Amino acid sequence: MSPEGTMAGPGTGTTGTYSGDSHEFNVWVAVGLLVGWIVLGNIGPLFELAPGVRAWYPPAALLAAAVTWWGARALVPIILAASLSAMLAPMGSEPLWRVLVASALLKIAYWAGARALERFGFDPSFSRTADVALFATAFAASAAVSAIVAVVAMRITLGQPAPDELLLMRSFWVGDIVAVLALAPAMLVVIAWLTSMRGTDVHLPPIDWNRRNVAQAISIPVAILGAAALSPSLGFFSYALCFLPLGWIALTHGPRVAALANVLFVLGALASVHDFTGTTPKSLEVQSFTALLVVTGLMFGSVADERARAFALLAESEERYRNLVELLPEPIIVHERGRVLFANGAAATMLGAASPAALNGENLADLALPQSRKLIDERMDVLESGRSVPLVRYTARRLDNAGIVEIESVSIPFPFQGRSTILTVGRDVTARVRLEDELRHAQRMEAVGRLAGGVAHDFNNLLTVITSYSELILAGLPEGTALEQDVREIHHAADRAAALTRQLLSFSRRQVLQTQPVDVSDAVRKTEGLLQRLISPEIQIVSHLDPAAGRVLADRGQIEQVIVNLAVNARDAMPEGGTLTIETHRVDAKNEPATARCSTQTTHYSSIVVRDTGVGIDSETLRQIFDPFFTTKAIGQGTGLGLATVHGIIEQAGGAVVVDTVLGQGTSFRVLLPTLTDSTENMPELRAIDATVSGTGRGRVLLVEDEDAVRQIILRTLVDAGYTVVEAVDGLDALGILETQASSLDVVLSDVAMPRMDGRQLADHIRVRWPSLPVVMMSGFANPDLVASNPGITLHLLKPFTTQTLVSAIHDALPVR
Repeated sequence: MSPEGTMAGPGTGTTGTYSGDSHEFNVWVAVGLLVGWIVLGNIGPLFELAPGVRAWYPPAALLAAAVTWWGARALVPIILAASLSAMLAPMGSEPLWRVLVASALLKIAYWAGARALERFGFDPSFSRTADVALFATAFAASAAVSAIVAVVAMRITLGQPAPDELLLMRSFWVGDIVAVLALAPAMLVVIAWLTSMRGTDVHLPPIDWNRRNVAQAISIPVAILGAAALSPSLGFFSYALCFLPLGWIALTHGPRVAALANVLFVLGALASVHDFTGTTPKSLEVQSFTALLVVTGLMFGSVADERARAFALLAESEERYRNLVELLPEPIIVHERGRVLFANGAAATMLGAASPAALNGENLADLALPQSRKLIDERMDVLESGRSVPLVRYTARRLDNAGIVEIESVSIPFPFQGRSTILTVGRDVTARVRLEDELRHAQRMEAVGRLAGGVAHDFNNLLTVITSYSELILAGLPEGTALEQDVREIHHAADRAAALTRQLLSFSRRQVLQTQPVDVSDAVRKTEGLLQRLISPEIQIVSHLDPAAGRVLADRGQIEQVIVNLAVNARDAMPEGGTLTIETHRVDAKNEPATARCSTQTTHYSSIVVRDTGVGIDSETLRQIFDPFFTTKAIGQGTGLGLATVHGIIEQAGGAVVVDTVLGQGTSFRVLLPTLTDSTENMPELRAIDATVSGTGRGRVLLVEDEDAVRQIILRTLVDAGYTVVEAVDGLDALGILETQASSLDVVLSDVAMPRMDGRQLADHIRVRWPSLPVVMMSGFANPDLVASNPGITLHLLKPFTTQTLVSAIHDALPVR
């Protein structure tokens, strides 16, 4: 098993991998180990503390470093060197082979320690405190085995136990371990550095020898000299001063430099003991001090390395987190009670800031609109209590003054740069809120439209009664009398009310259209005379009518009503006078923005533009101008149905209305309608009857009407015209009559909206059972699709109608005899 380690300097990552047999081993390495062993073995006497007692045994350090780096291959030159030294030294009576065997066993013990280090994942760079502990433990065990082998060999040589055998074993063991701890790490650093210089195995960052580092290096001899000077009075413990500069070096430069410094401290300490103090302290004191000193240096260095790596990993993690946050499409803001400390790009975009940094220092409460500030303050109070807040929506202004933004956000307490802050994750929901508002508006308009249609239906029934009875009364009064004038005013008022209900029906799109191809330029031209009478002389009317504007399929009367309504609206916007411009154009549909697209697919639009130079429309009013009953005029001066009617008419015709306005400069209403093509020119029309034919009636009429007052006036009108009338109150009642009298009936006159069975259902039954029987429908409102899709319906009367219109409709529906 060959586990891998790393060689790293302070603050560095992985720079190389290590396994005892993985590094390059050549003849020069072998020669270097051989020579190094011999040299270190011969300088041993220089470090004697007393005769025969050495503070350390340097060859042991070389052995430990060699087998750690090169594995078993390093044993060959080292054992050879030890053998040469043994053969050259005086042997006495001990056989050479025994010396060589003992020497080989000593070396193998260290190789076993190196293998144990590999097994436990030792890193020769000492970049972890665990590596220092592993190194010291493994080679302390190897040195102990070596000491035991040495004492046993001595006993065999002497033939009896040596004096103080345990003390001797301890001296061997301590001398070896001190040398290994002091020298082997420095040797590994040098070997790695030489390997790095050759561009193989590892790549170590160079040591930066700047002024600060030089000062630290100078502190080494200064500390030693200071310890030597104090030793006469403080004793050997004065050398504790050496821990301060060594710790400083280790913590600032890591274990590589600490390992090199250890060698200098140990050499300096031993030299000062011999040369300056003049005393020879006990050997165990010197060895203990030396071992503690070097282990402390390595430990401090590994702690510094681990701390540097931890900071590097933290910085890398923070950079990854920052990049992730920056790239997230959702806005993220870190703030301290609303004061922005950090924001990502999405937040800057959402709030209209030039960059994320431009948001720093901004107060979120100041950006919020007044109606949202109380909500934000309440959220801040909750967050400061350590609780999270749920999803909430508020409105803020953009920093670039490009309007407002609707924001949904959720917030939690969040530690940031050592401070208690708040993390807010937001989302720009402006588009969604706008769509929701448009949907609610559309639903509200639909509800109002249904209400308007229902009101118009009931109102038209009443108007039918009023109009018909007023006509009957007028027929019996002499002209010019006061009573005749009064009744005629009632009739005129009913006509005006009918016009109002027609506007309601146009708004609700429930009016039956007299659709036909309409030339838009011609329609505008024919309204100009009416507009001259409606518009005050202070306003100049200018027309630019394009003959090629095209034709549209619409109700001509309604198109003229649209032009009049828009012109009157423009007139009211120019109380001091101005210019009213009416234009017609043919425009390409693909050049129009999506917001101006008609509901009907077409390639070209016929455009009618009504432009004024009035006061313009503010944004709040602009959102409501097409709402029914909304008006900016004084009470009694407007119904609020003018623009709502325009909107209803144009949408019913498949078109769209676009408004452009500038305060103080005027407003332009642009009506877009699908231009007719050759294939749509001959589309069938749905016409309402407004005949003026008179004559004496002949025939039997089945009258189906649920409103008693309406049924009675129609009954009287038809009887007076000469018809025989059979009454029914709804569709089911009419079916019962038809079952027994269908053969004697000539025509059915039925209301559309009735309880139990409506007019359409009745017409369906008649078409199946009595297909030759004509049906005339009447209604206060009607769905054109309902009438057009039912071939059993012959004619359609719109309430309120005149007595002449009613009689003419029945007359036209009767089969020719």
